[in-house]
Amino acid sequence: MTNKHVDRFNLAAQDYKTDRCPVRAQCAQKALDLLEPRIEDVILDVGCGPGTQIVNLSQLIKSGYGIDPAEQMIRRAKQSAVNCPNITFYVGSAEILPQQIHHVGINKIFSNYALHHLSDTAKRHSIRNLASFLPDNGMIVLGDLMFSDNPDKHKALFDIVGYGPDCDTPSQLSLLEDMFIEAGLSPRTHILNPLVAVIVGKKT
Repeated sequence: MTNKHVDRFNLAAQDYKTDRCPVRAQCAQKALDLLEPRIEDVILDVGCGPGTQIVNLSQLIKSGYGIDPAEQMIRRAKQSAVNCPNITFYVGSAEILPQQIHHVGINKIFSNYALHHLSDTAKRHSIRNLASFLPDNGMIVLGDLMFSDNPDKHKALFDIVGYGPDCDTPSQLSLLEDMFIEAGLSPRTHILNPLVAVIVGKKT
């Protein structure tokens, strides 16, 4: 994520709402359903923002970690998790994972509406980096803006899905699936609409 994006989310942290866009909330719920959280899981939320999703999982899992490059988002996330001793937050990104989470036994990773801020090159590196972090049979669930059709044919959806052509850089769905395969992940895709989907990648 560029410094411009980090600055934008630092400024927005105080009033930021993860469910402001209805499709984003729908995508998050689909991603969490596909994550299938269990009490033995140690889960990482990449691009966690104010921490809403991983905090909501706190009673269902062994422990959870959230990372975000925006320091103010992490500050807010820590406040939201004050009554969740099994949830921890750090400043970090999919490209540069904090050292503190390298040996905590993470077996599942999810990210919702975060990686579309990255270039294709950065996405490829991030997915490979996250996959290398997982044990065999570990899982990545990515819910995000990703195009299964030409976005110019679906401009009526832009506001509904929260896509801003001037600041967002979603990838083609097929390209992301290739990135998962290159990283040693077997992908299954769930398309929500032509601009949004969820990919589940299992490490084999």
